[in-house]
Amino acid sequence: MSYSDSVETAASVISQQTGLMNRCLGQNKLMEALQHCSVMLTELRNPNLTPKQYYELYVMIFDSLSVLSTYLVENHPKYHHLADLYELVQYTGNVVPRLYLMITVGTSYLRIPDAPVIEILKDMIEMCRGVQNPIRGLFLRYYLSQRTKELLPDDELEFNANFIMNNFIEMNKLWVRLQHQGPLRKRELRTKERKELQILVGSQLVRLSQIIDDNFDMYDKQILPTILEQVVQCRDFVSQEYLMDVICQVFSDEFHLQTASTLLKTTLQLNPDVSMNKIVLILIERLNSFKGRKVEEENEKQKQASEIKDKNEHGTVENGSSANGESSKTNEKEIPDINSKPLPDVDIFDVFANYLELLNKERPDLSLQQFIPLIESVIKLTLQWYPDNLKNINRLFTFTAQKYKDYGKMIPKDIDTLMIKLLTFENSTCEGNERDSFFFYRILTECDSFPELLGLQSVETQRVAISEILDYLTINITDDIEVKTNISTPLSTTADSSDITPQGKLFIINTKSELEKLLSLSDSLIHKTDKVNKRTSTEGNDQLSAGALPDDDFEYDIVEEKLARFCHIICKSLTLSPTLNSVESQIECYLTMKNHYYKAGKKCLYTYPAIITNFWKLVRRCNIMLKEGQQKEEERKTIENNIKQIFKFISRAMNDMFNVCGPIAYDTVYKMNLECAALADQLSLSEISYDFFSQAFTIYEESINDSKDQFQAILLMTQTLQKTRSLHKEDYYDSLIVRCTLHGSKLLKKQDQCRSVYLCSHMWWATELSAIGEEEGVTTNFFREGKRVLECLQRALRVSDSIMDNVQSCELMIEILNRCLYYFIHGNEKDTHITVKYINGLIELIKTNIKALQTEAESYMSDDPSHEISHLESAVSQLKMQDYVMGLDGSLVQVSNGMNSPTSEATVKATLQIPIQHFARTCSYIREQGAIDERFQVIEL
Repeated sequence: MSYSDSVETAASVISQQTGLMNRCLGQNKLMEALQHCSVMLTELRNPNLTPKQYYELYVMIFDSLSVLSTYLVENHPKYHHLADLYELVQYTGNVVPRLYLMITVGTSYLRIPDAPVIEILKDMIEMCRGVQNPIRGLFLRYYLSQRTKELLPDDELEFNANFIMNNFIEMNKLWVRLQHQGPLRKRELRTKERKELQILVGSQLVRLSQIIDDNFDMYDKQILPTILEQVVQCRDFVSQEYLMDVICQVFSDEFHLQTASTLLKTTLQLNPDVSMNKIVLILIERLNSFKGRKVEEENEKQKQASEIKDKNEHGTVENGSSANGESSKTNEKEIPDINSKPLPDVDIFDVFANYLELLNKERPDLSLQQFIPLIESVIKLTLQWYPDNLKNINRLFTFTAQKYKDYGKMIPKDIDTLMIKLLTFENSTCEGNERDSFFFYRILTECDSFPELLGLQSVETQRVAISEILDYLTINITDDIEVKTNISTPLSTTADSSDITPQGKLFIINTKSELEKLLSLSDSLIHKTDKVNKRTSTEGNDQLSAGALPDDDFEYDIVEEKLARFCHIICKSLTLSPTLNSVESQIECYLTMKNHYYKAGKKCLYTYPAIITNFWKLVRRCNIMLKEGQQKEEERKTIENNIKQIFKFISRAMNDMFNVCGPIAYDTVYKMNLECAALADQLSLSEISYDFFSQAFTIYEESINDSKDQFQAILLMTQTLQKTRSLHKEDYYDSLIVRCTLHGSKLLKKQDQCRSVYLCSHMWWATELSAIGEEEGVTTNFFREGKRVLECLQRALRVSDSIMDNVQSCELMIEILNRCLYYFIHGNEKDTHITVKYINGLIELIKTNIKALQTEAESYMSDDPSHEISHLESAVSQLKMQDYVMGLDGSLVQVSNGMNSPTSEATVKATLQIPIQHFARTCSYIREQGAIDERFQVIEL
């Protein structure tokens, strides 16, 4: 008998012979049916079939032989005896049909009671050795496995395991042998075909795992060593990789937990082409999932126990039937023991850590690209199994750092992305151990090797990693943490964690050592590049690496902004710390932060303001403690001395910023000096306030050179001085406001001179500060000198009158008029020296200038009489149509759809209209006030 030339023909033959077989079976012609089966089975001898084609024919034949097997069982021993048939089919001519028929008859015989099961099974598996062709042998043994799946003896566990194991070993040998079939040029095609057949081999291990069930002793002593020996001996990377994957997938997690060391050591003996990463990652994933299920089961058990306990307590209260404890005992027995099997006492992390160290020794050729994913997976393992033991992570970081050093200058460039993921735990955290501020706080304070490993990276890698870590240390923290505690009382006595962290889990710093470790995170950002970039120094390259900035250059970086926020978070944590909550401890910690960030050079521009603002908060806290008045005299003196010392530290910090950062910090230092002066004034520390104002004036005189910046600085100084209250002693206030006014009168631009001088007039006319309880008409000790107010306004008027630009001059005069009206409203003529006569004279002067502007504007008007401007009433009618106004700095601002935007493009006509319309609005206001205040009625418009 011969086989068909094509798959289609073979399928047709099988269908035809199946039909004939079924007809013969229906007529009880068994011998003829067996003959048809033999012809059908001949099609499986075709050596030209691909695995996929062979499988199609195999499925058709399997279905046909199933019909035959059913017939044999149902008609035994009525028409035939299966023992005789088993001997008979062995005389079939070809070996493939013979063995298929033998297995079919033999497995049918196994269904008969009192059949010699073990002898038949041994005979069948031994006879299968007769087929050594890889594809034919694989499908034949797979057929044997399928037929005997439900027929193995029940009480012969060891025999069953050996039977399946023997079949597996032979199938694997055939599978490996398949790669040597055919020419070398078709090796890739054969590898692809082999992978299509791998499920046949893997099915034996699946069946084996079902047979041994939970018998760990057999698995550990017989099954696993035999399988691993076969895996190692085959030396085929496709087979080894697949079989190790199947072993990890099909056997019990408890088995893997206790035999992980054996599995890992076996990977060291595999073909170098085998992907060990894949094997280890699969094993770790299985173990992590197993641990997760155990945790869920334990939580469920505790939940059920809690519910039953609550139910018992409720029943006891209502019925009183649990006095003797019998009801409680009964209900305790009702709790399902879903976690009855305790976990084996195995340090699974130690197993994997030792494996990494052994792998490093045995396989020095493995690259960092292969090692880092393994390290990440082991980190995830230890976080799942031992979430509170960060010594394990520290050990892994130490190992990685040493591995990094061993590579030296041979470190590949594409390793940076992997290192960023490792340092930021992107792929390592698991449920219950998510990345948050507290997690990274523990990493930084408990893993000493983390900063070392971070410092070994390139500058750019460090910046990216630190930036992401800072996000978790800061962004997830609640901005406003409400702590119900007295500010002078240690936190530990009044607040718990629920009060501290309503949204984000804020870490609490308990020791100065922890603070220093947290600050070390930014070492790579604040030190010079040649001290940080180890890789660059190893290569002997003195050039700055990409992403680094020389100390004499400054450029904005978002990471520096995150560092500033990090400083605020640290200070907040120190405030909540039960051990560092005292003022003295916080001062020491803030100074530690200040000294640490001083090394950053110009970049302290970001971190110092954060530290200084927290010094201000500390001053406020000390002041509240003094107001409470619960301290002894000696304690009060200590607090007062602390306040003065804090101001000294603040002054030193600002001087450092001024000297180190240069021009980029002048504006910031100037404003912070004014804030410090205001704060000291609020605490009635006049001398300290005066010193800070003096420092601000020094910065203004020596460092602020731009005319616009000077004008803004004068405005800010004026605003701050006007709100002070404690400087009136020893003429501090008088000297400061005179000095401020003189600086304002010496500005470069006359319009700036004019505006600054008339604004300085407010410093001689104090107004109420409701925050400190002042009230107009009730408070009588306001500092007010109307004569000096008038002098300032007169000086401003002289400057405005001297300006050659008539538009600017007229606009400034109107602004001065508005200031006069303000003082006219808020005081009488005797106090303010702003008389009606003075206001009328100013209005006449403005009218004269307005007429000149109107004359000039008429030349730009169209011939349409409706557009002519001849008097103020026409200007008032155009108020709703105005397009431009003049800003405080003299710039033109275009008004469009309610949105104000500066502009440099304005028509001459629009420019001329600005003072005209402004004066019209002022006149309209005076008329409206005349209906309320009779004094305004004597003002001549």
